[in-house]
Amino acid sequence: MDEKTLLPTTTPTTTNPPPIPSKPNNNHQNGRDKHALRRFLIAVCLMVMVWTLCGLDMGLDDNDALSEWSLEQMPLTPINTITIPTTDADVGGDAGHELVALEAHIMSKCPDARDCLRELVLPAMQRVYTKVNFTLSFIGTPTNGDDGVACKHGPEECLGNIIELCAQKLYPDPKSFLGFTMCLTKNYDEIPQRSLIEDCALEHAIDFDELNKCATQDDGALGIGLLRDSVKRSADAGVTKSCTVRLDNEIFCIRDGGQWSDCPHGSSVNDLVLAVEKLYGREL
Repeated sequence: MDEKTLLPTTTPTTTNPPPIPSKPNNNHQNGRDKHALRRFLIAVCLMVMVWTLCGLDMGLDDNDALSEWSLEQMPLTPINTITIPTTDADVGGDAGHELVALEAHIMSKCPDARDCLRELVLPAMQRVYTKVNFTLSFIGTPTNGDDGVACKHGPEECLGNIIELCAQKLYPDPKSFLGFTMCLTKNYDEIPQRSLIEDCALEHAIDFDELNKCATQDDGALGIGLLRDSVKRSADAGVTKSCTVRLDNEIFCIRDGGQWSDCPHGSSVNDLVLAVEKLYGREL
């Protein structure tokens, strides 16, 4: 018998193919997705509403708030209004209290004036300006022969003094003229260069042409008159050093030769603020 390869005689098992997965119902799935998205959007809206109503003030304290008395951005008195506030109501103070006289006597080209304004007067004014009647006065020597004024640092300082007095006349709100004066005083060695005055006037929204008109009106007689009156005021108060700070018509502190002196109540900003508060709170 021929040799042959024998095949298995068992009947092969037939395996049925796996059932084909049924096609999902797309309409049903889309409906569930839409409901989930709607719930998510509602949740987001609720979170935004809660944050808006309750969360804006979280974590803030007084130091986070912007100062209301920024020298860089200040409400300015219109240039045609030169009436200096004389009552509490005019400056937003308490009508039941009298404004306290606060005065700084300076020379425009004096480094002690710069330090005095920067370290004491300006920081204190930011806190008590509604409780004081502030005046900026100048120190010099009247010349009897020609009704002029001699200034310690020369004619340039006299002109700088006049420019700052004109700013005080045209913009009597201290938040205006004091900011302008500080801008000049930071670069006191450049006073009275036109570029410096123009830059500071622009920075504090002061009209340079009006300043120039004030300083040169009547061949300079108006400006010299302002300076003479201011110098006489300082002399009548017995003030000879720049910078002298007076409170309630008494010397509060003197900055001279880079040092503080004659400060019976202290030379810090808090010392000046407390002294103003005490005087402001006295009975009329």
